[in-house]
Amino acid sequence: MKLSRSASLALFLLFSFYLTSCNSKEEKQETLNKQEELGPRHLRVIWTEDPSTYAIISWTTMLEHGKKHTVYYDTVSREGVKLDYSFQVLASKNGAISMVEEDFKEGVSQGYYHHADLKNLKPSTTYYFVVETDDLVSDEFYFISGPEDDRAFSLLWGGDSRLGGPDPRYAGRTPHVDRQAMNRRIKALMDEDPNILGFIHGADYGTTADWRHLYWWFEDHELVIGEGNRLLPLIISRGNHDMQIGFEENFWLGDTQRKRGFDYYFSTQLGSETAILTLNTEISVAGDQRDWLEENLPKKREENRWLLVNYHRPAYPVVKDFENATFKRVRDTWVPYFEKYNIDLALESDGHILKRTVPIRNNKYDETGIIYIGEGGLGVPQRVADSTRWFIQPPGFAMSAHNVHKLTFSEDKISIKAFGMEGEILDQFEVKPRK
Repeated sequence: MKLSRSASLALFLLFSFYLTSCNSKEEKQETLNKQEELGPRHLRVIWTEDPSTYAIISWTTMLEHGKKHTVYYDTVSREGVKLDYSFQVLASKNGAISMVEEDFKEGVSQGYYHHADLKNLKPSTTYYFVVETDDLVSDEFYFISGPEDDRAFSLLWGGDSRLGGPDPRYAGRTPHVDRQAMNRRIKALMDEDPNILGFIHGADYGTTADWRHLYWWFEDHELVIGEGNRLLPLIISRGNHDMQIGFEENFWLGDTQRKRGFDYYFSTQLGSETAILTLNTEISVAGDQRDWLEENLPKKREENRWLLVNYHRPAYPVVKDFENATFKRVRDTWVPYFEKYNIDLALESDGHILKRTVPIRNNKYDETGIIYIGEGGLGVPQRVADSTRWFIQPPGFAMSAHNVHKLTFSEDKISIKAFGMEGEILDQFEVKPRK
């Protein structure tokens, strides 16, 4: 049967529309594939010295460096339409992530780091943002800036997320199921309590800070993203498994590092009455760091109701050799200053166990002393405490259990709760003001 001219034209147009539709679908899928492969990932917020006015937005791109890296942000949601945001800032630090031979063997693709400084923020304000590398734009995320007044708030704290899962070999690609489970617990706590403003990390993120390990830490960290794409800002410390250059490349502290290099010790002011001093046990605990500690502790003690310290290697280990020089140097060098200026709580990691010491002063039980909690349970296989250690006798204790702590700061107390992997409360106590 011979088709009329009009029927032939209609058939041609229909076939052309079909081809165009197929091409459109293929092009759309190709764009989606490119976005997935080359687009921004591993978005995170870093807090340093003044979270009420300053934050660092960091992210990763893969395979290609890109030419332009931008954060668009605002105090109201713009639903990801980048030109609708009131503020934008270019990333101030970009580069290729260093890779070693083992990274290539493990099949991890080349990554690139990007860090942008957000300055002159308003305190206690929700900030929505997207990041862009060239024309590839992320989803919209948000975080809440730190307070500057004396309102109540909470922080999460924990360390040693570097391992996990039933296979003791896991180099990079073996799923870290325990770490992932603890990340889900962190998300659940954050979703349950909007007053949780940030996360203090006690260090040892991966087995090393080589890219094959940090890559999977960042991938697992995306499990912490809260409802509505909320990001929980991180206060970073450095541990003995974080010594490769990849740590410095991926955990950039902005103005703090511009002033002091890669020493990774600094103070964080949260509200008008809470200061947290982050220390670094992986460099000299004497010298410049001790001088800095001696200078800052009295000032922070005078200015604040609450004064905490966070560092990796414990002064009072419950698993490892108490007299080992690694721990003794912390105890001999820093603890006298902690006691002189009456810090309220010490946060320790490294041992892979849950502990709370008795109050300690002059290396003995003293009701006016300092409680040390720890020692790391964000997915690392747990160890067994030496039950004979005097500082974990009642009212102290220690147990093998994955854990994350919630610290709630109010006018009359710090409430401390340790949560297990299933959300059970493993320990809880209170600290009263010293003044």
